Amino acid sequence: MLNDWFRKFEMKRFARVARDQADRNDRTTVPPNPETFEQIYEGATVKPPKIAYGIQKVAEMVSSTHLTGMSPEFKRKALLMALHAAGTDEGEVLKDMVARQRALKEYEDSFVERMNQFEAAQMDQNRLQQAELDKVTSLFKARTQANLDEVERRHKEFRAWQENKRQELQRFAEAAALCVPKGSEEWPEAENNITPMRRPSRHVPIVADALDLTSESSSLSSSLSSVASHLKSGTFRQ
Repeated sequence: MLNDWFRKFEMKRFARVARDQADRNDRTTVPPNPETFEQIYEGATVKPPKIAYGIQKVAEMVSSTHLTGMSPEFKRKALLMALHAAGTDEGEVLKDMVARQRALKEYEDSFVERMNQFEAAQMDQNRLQQAELDKVTSLFKARTQANLDEVERRHKEFRAWQENKRQELQRFAEAAALCVPKGSEEWPEAENNITPMRRPSRHVPIVADALDLTSESSSLSSSLSSVASHLKSGTFRQ
């Protein structure tokens, strides 16, 4: 019960830390998204000039199907004729191109810097999350190892108990063997590593009776010898 509660508590804490780190990441490191060219031109420090025929219009004219297959010289003359007709100096077109190139270059440099900051912030978050993950992993590894150690300790205690049990039964068997008369029938081999014991004989009372009779016979023989001795010496009187 306590282990389950502790495990749930640690998992909730890890999820809460991960959410907090994600919130901080969202607040401090917004992923940069490239803007459109028109947004870049409008937000540039030096904005392109407002002219009717800028570099974008000239580029569209060069790509027109009306000039497809024409030589570069023919295309150049056609473009200059169109610009002069619109009252636009080609120098203004070149200034427009330079302004737009600068705007794109500045935006690119700024975007690269923001990408580097974003990457660094993400790496920091990854390191923090990895450190937290390592901490939780280490904690659960320690708990897992503790469980394995506890199982091994219980096995060791049980093996010690089994050895004590074997010694106990051996002690019982040795003591019981001394209670059995020598030469009597053996008990069947016992289970659970109990040393075979000898079954008491059914003839033990008979043996005891025989011993009593032998004692009585010896006493009688002693009496008869005493009587014979008295007879021989003439000391016996009826």
